[in-house]
Amino acid sequence: MNHRSLIRLGNVAAVFGLVVTTVSATLLVTTPVEAADDTSSSVSVAWAATHTDTTDPNYDAFKDLTVSVSQTKNLVNQGVTVSWTGAKTTSPGEYATDYLQIMQCWGDAADGPTQQQCQWGAPSNTVGNLMGIGAAGRDLNNGEDAKQNYSPDLLLPAPDTNPNLKAYSYPFTSVKGVSTFDMSQFFTSATTNEISAARTGSDGTGEVVVETQTALEAPQLGCGAVITANSVSTARSCWLVVVPRGEISTDGSKASDALSGRISGSPFSQSNWAQRIAVKLDFQPVSQSCPIGNAERRVVGSELVGDSITSWQPALCTTGTTYGYSQIGDGEARRQIVSGIEGSAALGFVSEPLDDTTRAKATIEYAPVTQSAIVVAFNIDYALNADSPNAGKNGTLVKDITLNARLVAKLLTQSYRVDVPGLAAKNRVVAGNPMGLTVDPEFVALNPEFAGFASLAEPDGLIVALGSSDAAAHVWAWLRSDADAASFLSGKADPWDMQINPTYKELSLDTDTTVDSFPKADLSTYRDSANVPEPGFGTLDMRPYTNDFNEAAYRALKADAGVKTTWDETKLPPAFVSAGPQLPGRHFMLALTDASAAARYGLSTARIVNSSGEAIAPTATSITAGLSNMVDSTVKGVKVYDPTAIKAGSYPLGILTYAAINMCVPDAATLADYGKLLKYAVGAGQVSGEAQGQLPRGYVPLSPAFKAQTASVVSDLKRAFEHKGICELPSTPTPTPTPTPTPTKEPVVVAPPQTPIADIPPVVDPAPVVSSPPVASPTPTPTATVVPVVHRTVDTPLPTGRLGLLAALGLGIPTMIAGPVFIRRGRKLARLSDLQKPK
Repeated sequence: MNHRSLIRLGNVAAVFGLVVTTVSATLLVTTPVEAADDTSSSVSVAWAATHTDTTDPNYDAFKDLTVSVSQTKNLVNQGVTVSWTGAKTTSPGEYATDYLQIMQCWGDAADGPTQQQCQWGAPSNTVGNLMGIGAAGRDLNNGEDAKQNYSPDLLLPAPDTNPNLKAYSYPFTSVKGVSTFDMSQFFTSATTNEISAARTGSDGTGEVVVETQTALEAPQLGCGAVITANSVSTARSCWLVVVPRGEISTDGSKASDALSGRISGSPFSQSNWAQRIAVKLDFQPVSQSCPIGNAERRVVGSELVGDSITSWQPALCTTGTTYGYSQIGDGEARRQIVSGIEGSAALGFVSEPLDDTTRAKATIEYAPVTQSAIVVAFNIDYALNADSPNAGKNGTLVKDITLNARLVAKLLTQSYRVDVPGLAAKNRVVAGNPMGLTVDPEFVALNPEFAGFASLAEPDGLIVALGSSDAAAHVWAWLRSDADAASFLSGKADPWDMQINPTYKELSLDTDTTVDSFPKADLSTYRDSANVPEPGFGTLDMRPYTNDFNEAAYRALKADAGVKTTWDETKLPPAFVSAGPQLPGRHFMLALTDASAAARYGLSTARIVNSSGEAIAPTATSITAGLSNMVDSTVKGVKVYDPTAIKAGSYPLGILTYAAINMCVPDAATLADYGKLLKYAVGAGQVSGEAQGQLPRGYVPLSPAFKAQTASVVSDLKRAFEHKGICELPSTPTPTPTPTPTPTKEPVVVAPPQTPIADIPPVVDPAPVVSSPPVASPTPTPTATVVPVVHRTVDTPLPTGRLGLLAALGLGIPTMIAGPVFIRRGRKLARLSDLQKPK
């Protein structure tokens, strides 16, 4: 090849390599995982809009039905509220006629899923026994439905004992294409989120909270799993399917003509399936991760910031840093940030400052990050006596209850008979107390609707989390500040002669300011038969702890407190087991949790009577008002809760969380990363919304004063790593010369450039937030933590499109390098050619 051809080849190679490398590298870095827009994601669908056949025998029953779903975009493992109007009243007691059946399905077709793609057919035995034959399952009766195609793929395998048997059912087909008639391979009554039957009240309305499951909780559905097409990655959508059932069975007969009085047949049979309403659900990606090579920074502390950090993390990834958040107790967080142990965090999220002993000589600054509230969340169904004027509401959700401090104190101290093993038969004091909350005159006075509640309708205690926390200390401070609650905790009877469980009186809960957990002090046990060995079950079997606030809210949603009081001799070894969740229509769950967890799982929250005598719901306005009453502590920059300072209109259990930072321990890069985190937290992170990067529901945006305080801490962080007056420079010993190492051929890893604090968007006031009570987030994700990062960011397989871009990058770089080589070689040949020419 002559020198001119070589130079031309080099120019082409250089240009080609430059273009391919630039474009592919840019696309490789910026290929998005698209998230759905969360604007107005609630959806309402009228049944008649898609069902126009007036000759359908179910038309008159369903023509006025409208179903609403509270959230359909940016979903995670959470609760969504499904409500409806215009339906016929469900038959009393059992589920004989006129109810809704609700299920989650996968499916890529634009018009919704098929029956095979739906998670359905694993009801609890108790619920199934209240319904007609086949109504809660997937099985079909051969020939009963004139519209059904009984195709060979629906034929169940015949048993060896009856090889000629023809029985039909819809198999379940997973998102990966595995099809089976054995549902237990994928889900059971303990893991499914199906609603076998949802009740409609006498006014034609109804409401339930449905758990939405992601690919983490239900891999067989794959909701939120990242899929890639044309080099664009998206999170897999799913469906919520509602099948209304009336008074006509699958075979066309009326329920009133059946001996049982119940409709029969599966919702999957074609005449029933044709009545369905399908609502598309868009999920946040469950496997999105920060770019490989990001610097990693550990932060620790209170779970009260967990949901916010989880939401902010994808946006923070773009700063070049991955923040690995570990949920630990507040006290442990305070100790860790000053521990000096290698690998420990220097930033901890807490609500109370470090005491002088813990702080020692460390320089600690406090930046407000989130404000929320401690709440009593509930999941209660009306269960009124038949002669109650509101008996028509039975089986539907209670939306409003009121509690005062003394009622909360009673619940926390096992002072109702139903909260003590054996109904407190061996406890003389508690045996004289009311059976439970619903028959406590104090509760009924605040909640008159409960006067007619059935005698067996009582909560499985107040669900509380294990361990010490500032939030628990906050609750006890509130109780001590209330004269009635403090009097009860001291051992004095209430006006109706109810007294505290004596085992709690010994704890001095009315005066001990160090209490920061929820003790379960009654150690009594009970066994209900001679077949049960001594000592029987105890308090921790009957009223178990949860791991955290998030799990407490999740268990309230599932109506399953984990009570284990049923003796099972078939287990190896025999043990007490759970009897399962409470019956639909008979839910009565109370959980002490935080407003974010309650909102995530769609739980209603109780009004709390404040020191002004007002019953206040935890809204943005009332929480902000309560936190404005905080008083200065002895620690600079920290305001603390003073329950005696709560004024009218204030919710008494608001709580502010700080980022406490040990300013003089971390290196400059760590301090800079902390600054970026805080700057985002009080800027874009304070905009309320459902999308990633926003402030989740249940949190209240910080006030301008709190944001200004955090901005000041960010400035101090910058001064600290520039050694401008925040910390003294450590003395630097003269380094000992070391031999120059022999160069090796190992590759050099170059860290990506870090975004300086100044490059993060400035703190701005978010748009005004509409104030409303927290409403409806596994696994319970249910956990409040982002994946803890201890080492470098974990690699994940690249999708096909990104692998193609990577291959192009691999081709472009060598070509770009080869181009100049060819050019230089061509020019050298040209010079040699010139030298060889005769002169």
